[in-house]
Amino acid sequence: MLRPKDSRVQALFKQPASTSDTPGGTMSRPRLLSRLLTGLVLLGLIVGACSPPRPATAPPASTAPTSAGGEPTEITVWYFDRVSMETVIPLFEQRYPHIKVRFVHQPFGDMAKKYQAVLAARSNVPDVIGLDTSMVGRFLEAGENLLAPPYNAGQFRDQFVEWKFNAPIVNGEMTAFPWDVATGVMFYRVDVFQRAGLPTEPEEVAKALATWEDFLRAGRQVVEKTGGESFMIGHPHDLYNVAFWQNGGNIVVGDEIAFVREGREPLRLAIQAREAGISANIPAWSERWAPALKSGKIATVITGAWMLGNLQTWIDKEGAGRWRVAPAPGGAFNNGGTYLQIPKLAKNKAAAWEFIKFLTTTPEVQNAVFQRTGIVPAYKPAWNSPLYDQPVEYLGGQRVWRLLVDLAQQVKPLAYSPVDALGTDLMNAQVDLAIAGKVPPEQALETAARMLQERAARTNLTLRLGT
Repeated sequence: MLRPKDSRVQALFKQPASTSDTPGGTMSRPRLLSRLLTGLVLLGLIVGACSPPRPATAPPASTAPTSAGGEPTEITVWYFDRVSMETVIPLFEQRYPHIKVRFVHQPFGDMAKKYQAVLAARSNVPDVIGLDTSMVGRFLEAGENLLAPPYNAGQFRDQFVEWKFNAPIVNGEMTAFPWDVATGVMFYRVDVFQRAGLPTEPEEVAKALATWEDFLRAGRQVVEKTGGESFMIGHPHDLYNVAFWQNGGNIVVGDEIAFVREGREPLRLAIQAREAGISANIPAWSERWAPALKSGKIATVITGAWMLGNLQTWIDKEGAGRWRVAPAPGGAFNNGGTYLQIPKLAKNKAAAWEFIKFLTTTPEVQNAVFQRTGIVPAYKPAWNSPLYDQPVEYLGGQRVWRLLVDLAQQVKPLAYSPVDALGTDLMNAQVDLAIAGKVPPEQALETAARMLQERAARTNLTLRLGT
């Protein structure tokens, strides 16, 4: 199952601004949100009243994992976000002075291709790689089984968000370890809602727009009360994405093509949105999209909470106080996140596992990264920190982090498969045709499923059509 990558948000708690390269490339819609890691510099606005944090130091020995030995070792780590690695690596090397980490920054759009290449060549394979959720299915067979000795990752199961921990487990093997969640929420323009006569306080909005039927009704009201100057959404496909993810968002589960079943109602919703006239017909991340958000032509954007960084660093820099966050109509969903993998071809697996444990299962380390990037841990003990109770200045002082971790635990189970990327592209092409009225909606998903079935068969993968 593919999930768009979360845009990393930096300087959360008034840290000095850092620079991080951004991913590139054009993705299909359920993945295109992963294009932008550009909101990486200015979320220091989040805590107006907080003093700057003390310089990070390694966690005390009582909370840090135990070293596997003292022999000098070097591990190579690939990842696409510099700031998180620049935060955790000094802490790790301070705690484990005999293990040196060589960080190789990989641009988001290139990393999967480069990883595939080194695996095929069986040379220069990293010891640890951070996989965006859109990449996990493709590399399921490349990683060590972390449930088996000497890793025994199952010991951490109860300490992680359940669906996040279980998602990469296939046939009893877990080849990628969870790092963070990217909870989906609805960002909305307070000024547009006020003009349309809708509630503006987050709690009231959550009640008034609890269902998609409520959302469509409110969308008509926005268009009517603003005289067509504002629309509820950018494009009907946006609603398809969200509702599909709320249903699980699976392309394949086991040997069954699941998106026919999980996408049927979302496609009906997208067509209803088109017919209701609540869409500005501006695709997400297109040239006109950011200006439409800034001007208020688009009143809501429903996506991962990482969108906050994009709004305040480049889409709507002067928009502090204009935006708020509420749960999405229809329920919880996830929209991004990262897993860490130890390749089977890695040379220093024991040290690699120490690094992964240090990053993902040490609250102080997780929260050091959270403070600088906005990466919300999937490791639940990290949430005990008061950091998650701080107000977000850009959102008018709204306290949103507890909402995110609460919603993260309500996400439906998901599964990964090797054909996620292909299935997503085929599905999206047919969904676009159905929304445009060029193919009957009842045929669109079935057509995409048959195409996926045929393409998978060419690689000796037998899939059955879902009902």
